[in-house]
Amino acid sequence: MIQRPWTCIWASVLSVAVGCAEAPLRGEETPSRVAIALADEGCDTETSTRCLCVGTVGDAAPRLEEVGVDLDALRKDGWPCVRGDFDQDGAPDYAFPGEGYSCNQSVPVRVLFTRGGHVREVLALPREVSCLQRYVPMGSSQGLVDRGEGNATWFYQFDGKGWLVTSQRSEEN
Repeated sequence: MIQRPWTCIWASVLSVAVGCAEAPLRGEETPSRVAIALADEGCDTETSTRCLCVGTVGDAAPRLEEVGVDLDALRKDGWPCVRGDFDQDGAPDYAFPGEGYSCNQSVPVRVLFTRGGHVREVLALPREVSCLQRYVPMGSSQGLVDRGEGNATWFYQFDGKGWLVTSQRSEEN
């Protein structure tokens, strides 16, 4: 087969153009990666309210700081979190309670949804919580549960657009 020189030149130009299309434009920042792990991989977020995550939250930092998440503590020592797959896309998601989290005080929560190691979305839970855990009902998707508010247990399921919230008396669990 005989190749003409201009065919090779166009192929080279096209490959450069495609490569440049995937690179960020000048002055445009690439989104920073999310790199989070449980401080103790043995901590089960379905049974414990005291699991800590360690790492960096990429572009979600401002949304987590709104509720008092100490990003330095998260990076170095760990911050309370619940790891799960709340949107059922196969990528880990993380619920971060705000400053003052304990089972004695309600605080706001931000849930960081990830995809491909980057922030996909950060959403607030619709109400403050005090004792947050991962919840996996039989035959259903993962959610969050708050067992610490008075005499009620609150369940949060993500439906792809927002949080579905239900509650029941704690004695019924």
